[in-house]
This record gives sequence, C-alpha cells and structure tokens, in this order.
Amino acid sequence: MNSALYLIDTSGLFRILQDKLRQAWADQLAAGVIATCPVVELEFLYSARSLADRLEKRRLLREVFGWVAMSDRAYERADEVQQLLTETGRHRSAGPVDLLIAATAERAGLIVLCDDRDFQTVASVTGQPVKLVTDRSQGRYGLLTAASHRHQPVGSQTVPCP
Repeated sequence: MNSALYLIDTSGLFRILQDKLRQAWADQLAAGVIATCPVVELEFLYSARSLADRLEKRRLLREVFGWVAMSDRAYERADEVQQLLTETGRHRSAGPVDLLIAATAERAGLIVLCDDRDFQTVASVTGQPVKLVTDRSQGRYGLLTAASHRHQPVGSQTVPCP
C-alpha cells in the first residue's frame, strides 16, 4: 500500500533537497509521504554530472521518497487537460512533463508538491490540490487549488479526472 500524500515535481524535488527546506519537510520525508514518479525521476537524473552523480541521485531518490507508477491513463488525461488549457489560451503554461505529473497525482489522489506555478494553472481546470514546497505557512497542507488561483479566467471550467 502506498502511504504517499504528495507527488513532488522536479522543481520541488530540487528545492526540498536544499538544507533549509529539507529541515522544514523532515517529518514528511521521514514518514514517507512524499513520492516521485518515473518522469520526475528521469528529469531529476538528467541533471547528473557523471555516472557516480547519477547513481548517488538515484540512491537518494530510493532512500528518501516513495514511488508512484504512471498508468497509461495519465497520458490520456494529460492530453485532455492540455485541450482544456488550449481552449482558454493557457496551454503554453504547463509543459508535457508537468501535465503528466499532474495527471499521475490526480489519478492517485495525491497533492502536487512543487516549486513553480504551472500546476496552479493546471489545477484551475482539474480542481486538484497543489502545494508550493516553499509554503509551510498555510495550515496543515497550505494548498493552492483552483479556488485559490488568483488569475483564474472568467469562464474557465473545472473538469474532474474520469
């Protein structure tokens, strides 16, 4: 059984590994409630400077974070969300990797933990919960959802994951 509450994206992953944020999230990291998925891992490992660095990064991922598999349905949902964003001219705000991460989190019922605001735009059409890794001040989860998205355009729609 997966005990994850959060699916972290690559921007959040880089930030949470810095000392200050790692300390702020120490309880959640120790509890194993923050997970990665295949595209996050690939994107993170792309930053490796050598084979030794890549192996160390992979060890760190396996030791510190949980794991969430990506279903084939994640690609279909990413396409649906991109279509919805395109209908309002916001499709350039979230790239393919972000859409896949959001779809994976949505299907698994997880909160997207990130360090960029692209996921807020996605949440404006999916309604899924998003939390900035740098924001530890907003209650238990400090969630950013479609309802708290400041720039949600008039007429946008929230379409839950089927």
